[in-house]
Amino acid sequence: MTSHTGTVQLGESDSPRTSVIQVPAALVRGGTSKCWIFRQSDLPTDTADIERLLIRTFGSPDLRQIDGVGGASSTTSKAIIVDDLGSADGVVNYRFAQVAIDKPSVEWDSNCGNCATGLGLYALHARLVPPADGVSRVTIVNTVTGLSLVCEVPTPGGEVPTYGSRQIPGQYYPGVPVDIIFESSSWTSFETELPTGSPVDEVTVQGRTFHATLIDAGAPAAIFDPRDFGFTGLESAENLEELVALAPALRAAAAKTMGIPSHLTSIPKVGIVGPPPAGETGVSARMISMGALHPAIGLTSAVAIAAASGRPGSVVANAAVANAESTDDDGGDTLAIHLLNGATRTALDAAVPSKVAFQRSARVISEGTVLVPGD
Repeated sequence: MTSHTGTVQLGESDSPRTSVIQVPAALVRGGTSKCWIFRQSDLPTDTADIERLLIRTFGSPDLRQIDGVGGASSTTSKAIIVDDLGSADGVVNYRFAQVAIDKPSVEWDSNCGNCATGLGLYALHARLVPPADGVSRVTIVNTVTGLSLVCEVPTPGGEVPTYGSRQIPGQYYPGVPVDIIFESSSWTSFETELPTGSPVDEVTVQGRTFHATLIDAGAPAAIFDPRDFGFTGLESAENLEELVALAPALRAAAAKTMGIPSHLTSIPKVGIVGPPPAGETGVSARMISMGALHPAIGLTSAVAIAAASGRPGSVVANAAVANAESTDDDGGDTLAIHLLNGATRTALDAAVPSKVAFQRSARVISEGTVLVPGD
């Protein structure tokens, strides 16, 4: 296990171009994302210094991130700053950072359920939370957005598994089972799940009107009706260039309608939801992440879709194909979301969901020290 020996100070050498900053870190796979986890006690206290450190650590703004630890995609340019000193009693506080690839910037104002999944396992692995005999419950709290969720990890005999056999769509290798649970009591970022009070709103961009469900659940999201674009929601990535091109304008217009402050430029998440493939139940979805189609879906976006499915008249409810026998192991409802790379399934409360759960997997891939140039 990595030794943590103190706070990194930027500018600790008189020759920054020849100095190297040594930063302890762990690389964790959570769901379909990879995330670098840093301890707050190992980092500068100033957020601006942390941002500069992350940008150089990940290798941005090189699109290949070739001189850093980033993976040149939205799902691999992510970081978590975990409060290793202030977390207690099974509750882990953290901040999630989406490190831009094409520009030297860091976004703090969103959530990532996949990275939170990885953090749930890491918290037990690093003994930030002592594992229980049987199943360990770790409460994860994003101190920026306020989102609180629970990770349940099997820990037989109080031992934290290093590998597991749970396979999920979009992930080639299996991992340690992690069930992640979102609850409506904490999943809104701005207090109101439907900011306008309506299940469907009109959003006008470039003289065209689009119908969308604007919802704040998991993360603020603008879920558009694909028919307004001439789509079905089942298109492949190469056929959705118009949606990708319009996404920034759609996001900005939806944000204004939702009352989201203009300086928060990464929310709401934008996507389309339509009927499922023929013969299937649930819905289809295509979501945008960092200016490109997400190969799967962020869990927070999946929460937004699941929550909207319980709102009569919403884009999701209108598109969903139900199956009366579609239930989870506890007898609750499930919603299948068909994506570019397969389907993911949520377990949710009936009617208007107050709880949404996912079966995910995670793995601690590496622990060590990242050597960051002092420039």
